[in-house]
Amino acid sequence: MDVSVETTGAIGRKMTVKVPAEQLDGAVAARLKRLARTAKIPGFRPGKIPMKVIESRFADQALAEAADEIISSSYMEAINGESLDAAGPPSIEPKNLTRGEDLEFIANFEVFPEVPRTDIRDMPIERQTCEVVDDDIDRTIETLREQRTTYEAAEKASEEGDRVLIDFEGRVDGEVFEGGEAKDYPVVLGKGALLPEFESGVTGVRAGEEVTVQLTFPEDYPGAQVAGKAAEFKISVKEVGAPKVPEIDEDFVRTFGVEDGSESAFRQEIRTSLERERDQRARSQVRQAVLEALMKDNEFEAPSALVDEEINRSIMAVRQQLEQQGLPHDAPIDRANYLDEAYRRVRLGLAMHGVVKRLEIKPDADRVRERVEEMGSTYSDPEQFVRWYFEDKSRLAQIESVIIEEQAIDALLDEASITDTTVSFEEFMRPPAPATVAAEDEKSDAE
Repeated sequence: MDVSVETTGAIGRKMTVKVPAEQLDGAVAARLKRLARTAKIPGFRPGKIPMKVIESRFADQALAEAADEIISSSYMEAINGESLDAAGPPSIEPKNLTRGEDLEFIANFEVFPEVPRTDIRDMPIERQTCEVVDDDIDRTIETLREQRTTYEAAEKASEEGDRVLIDFEGRVDGEVFEGGEAKDYPVVLGKGALLPEFESGVTGVRAGEEVTVQLTFPEDYPGAQVAGKAAEFKISVKEVGAPKVPEIDEDFVRTFGVEDGSESAFRQEIRTSLERERDQRARSQVRQAVLEALMKDNEFEAPSALVDEEINRSIMAVRQQLEQQGLPHDAPIDRANYLDEAYRRVRLGLAMHGVVKRLEIKPDADRVRERVEEMGSTYSDPEQFVRWYFEDKSRLAQIESVIIEEQAIDALLDEASITDTTVSFEEFMRPPAPATVAAEDEKSDAE
């Protein structure tokens, strides 16, 4: 077998393969002999059909099947012989499939790229730290109280903090628009859930009153059919409810699973929960900082086959989510919308794979078990959950992949120049900017 390889780009390869004619002819002949034993042709007994008849009837079929098998096997043999690490299946272009002549085909494919840098040696990493203090617990308790606020009907004019129950009908150009009407619609004043003009219109009103509100939707309003247009709303006020925030008593505390109902135990539960959230956020922030440092000025191409696979996974996830929500999920989805994110995820996965390979990282068995036990701690029978997880290698492999990445992150941190900064818990837990959120969602394949 003759093999020649051309470089068509940073990771593109064009491989021409020639297979001796004898190999193709032998494979065709073998197929024709098998067909002669099983073929059914009117006027002939099975197994007694002359080879000339078999040839005339099945020659093309036998040639096609033999060529497919030879191309598949010789492609893999050529890849291994040339020590090429193909990223995804090839595009095959047959050049000569004629009996009595050498079989020739061209395979176009991409190889895995060489990642220029798999370390963050001496690169600056800022790591934030914080402590959970009493003020954080107090603030959390107040939030929990607000979340359980009830509203009692009151004979008074509505004000900030009240809940107003309304019916409304909105019109644009004299026509009721989609989503422009509702019955028994609750509005808590001061929350900013509605357009300012609408909320202002139902502030200072009493149950039984009717008001008309004129407003213009913003140009960037999510409802494209009314964005930038003037509208008129007729509103009927059905109830004004005054807020009633629950007291911190035993009944309130027990609703959070604190059996003895004491405030001290409640505060300890909150502290533990906040510290758990802090630790999770800390891992996420450090991970993101390390990944950003790893990818900084680290340029290499991502194989299109892997990018396509990543896009497919994203689209499948979207379809599954739509299906779970009972929404139409078979409509065409524009793959271009997922291209940039998929390209970034693949590059990140390849870089992390390079780190794992360089450092020869294997999953730490103790950390794997600890993580599974932590996951099982929320179940009624944690031991059964742990056994269930370890019984299936594919399930366990998912956890091992996560642990391998964490070990790689830890190893990279040892190479970096770290600066620790102490901030308040409130600042530490503040949601990141949208661009950072998108980046934090990246999942790399470190296996």
